[in-house]
Order: sequence, then structure tokens, then C-alpha cells
Amino acid sequence: MKNIFFTLVQKCICLDFLINAFMNSNYYKSLNFLNSIKSENLRNIKFLCYLYEYSFNDNLIINNINSLKISKCIEENFEELLQLNLSILSDLNSLKKLNSDTYSLNLLNALSYSYFNFISSIQYFSPSSNSGNLMYNEDTILKTSTQNNIRFFNFIDDSTFEHTIPLDFDFVRQRSLESINIFFNFDFNDDAIIDEYFEIFFDNNDKYKFYQYFIKTQNKIFKVRILDHTGKIFYIYQSLLYDIKSSAPISKEESKTLINKYLEEKFQLEFYNFTLDKDYINTTTYNGTTESYTFKYNYKDNAGKVNFNKGFYITINTLNLNIEEISLF
Repeated sequence: MKNIFFTLVQKCICLDFLINAFMNSNYYKSLNFLNSIKSENLRNIKFLCYLYEYSFNDNLIINNINSLKISKCIEENFEELLQLNLSILSDLNSLKKLNSDTYSLNLLNALSYSYFNFISSIQYFSPSSNSGNLMYNEDTILKTSTQNNIRFFNFIDDSTFEHTIPLDFDFVRQRSLESINIFFNFDFNDDAIIDEYFEIFFDNNDKYKFYQYFIKTQNKIFKVRILDHTGKIFYIYQSLLYDIKSSAPISKEESKTLINKYLEEKFQLEFYNFTLDKDYINTTTYNGTTESYTFKYNYKDNAGKVNFNKGFYITINTLNLNIEEISLF
């Protein structure tokens, strides 16, 4: 187990070197999330050294650090960054299997969540994340991306997007198109926009002021809502103009399964930061037919603790199996 600690801390130090390389590059130095990862990684190294001392009553001393090649190719460096985090995560899991102490396991779990979040952030900003390669999942009939390189709340809360205050039309439009593409995998080249407009709500109250962008294509309509003072998206909606209905509405359990599948396929490791509120369910019916179910998910912090003030509601249409609405709080 001592050897795992040694190699683990070595990898974390290499991770710091690689993050520095990104931060020193002109292209990526503006990404604020790199500063956060660097600070959290250094803190994690201290935790690992403390845990080693706690476990073995000895100081952890690293004599040699494996060499790290920094490539001139940005994509290769992102891949190296991702692989380092995956390797760190694997070592943490190995330590958890070898450790039965409750205190140590809690700390190792917290570290695992930390590197899970790093991986999600890295995937979102990776140059390979813009692939338009799409596929249809025949089991769920939900359109999903083969890349899945985003982190749910990173896109929503991301402070690295520069915007004017108050927000201008171009920013709101660009942000809306990006969010529709990310959450609903919609390609505007395949289904061109035929109508779009911009609305402002609570214009006289800076605290509640938000923008709604409406888009209509040949087959769908979309609505995206963005807070004025933060630039954060808090609501996104899609609906088919011409309903394609299944033979019968799917059940609540089937709806829950499809939503979980959508979230896991779309957000990959980020999915494990979502926790379903089993006490909440909202059902919409019309003429005795259940048209949709809305489920509530809370979000876990880096220590794995549920944050009841952060989460989202997600709605699925039971007749056409479409994810219709995501509302964040």
C-alpha cells in the first residue's frame, strides 16, 4: 500500500507540472478552471501526505519524479492530462480496497470526487469535444453524443465565458445555440432556423432580470433562459412541432430509467454527482393520459455531500420519449 501512495503523489505532482504548462500557454491561460484544479490538486497532495502519516506513522518522502513530456500538440497534452487524472482515480480506488478505516475511507472518497470533477472539466474544454459525430441509441430512442465531453454544471455556471453587463444580444444568442446543441444534440445545419426572437423579463429589477431566447425550426421549438447579472443558464426547453407518439405512454419507472440513461450517457462521470430525490415526482396528464413526468435531482459537492440548494428538474415526454425541459436551481 505504501508504493501506491508513492506513485499516487508522484502522479499528482506531474499533474501540477502539466497544468502549469497549460496556464503558461497563451491559448489556455484565460481558463479559470485550471487555477481551481491546480489549487485543489495541491491541497489533495497535502491530504495524501497527511493520510500516509496517519496510516503508517511516518512521513511520505518523494525522492524521484518521473519525467513528463510536454507536447507541442495541444490535443496530446489534453489527453495526457485526462490520462493522469484517470490513473490517479484508479490508484485512489486501489487504496480504498486496501483500507478499512472509516476516517481514511471518507477522505479517499472525497479525493475521488475531486478527481472525478477534474476529469469532467477537462473533457468539457478538450479540443476533441466539438465533434459532431452523433448516433441514435436504439434501446432508449434518445439522441446521444458519442463524445459526451461536458460537465453539467460547468457549462451552466462557467465564469470563463466573457460577457458584457448587461448581456448583449449576440452573447445570449450564442449561449442559447451552444446550450441547445450540448443538451439536446441539435444540429442547426440539418434543421435550419426559420424564426427566432429575444425577450427580456423583469427589466426593472436587476436581481431577477433574465433573457429568454426563442428559436423555431421546421421540426422543433426551443426556449433558453439566461440570468442577466451572471450570464448563467437556468432553464432550457425543447418541443416537437409535430408530435410523434408511441403506442402508449411509458410508465414512471421506465421514464426514470430513460432519464438516468440520458444523464449517464450525456454527462458520463458527472452523472455520479447527481442524486435523485425519491420523494419528488410531478405528473402532467391530459384527458386521462399521462403526458410527462418531472424528476428532481440534487447535486453532490466534492466531499460527496448532497447540496439541497443546487440541482435541477428534468422532464420527459412519455409519448414521444423526448427530454423536454431542464430547470436548474
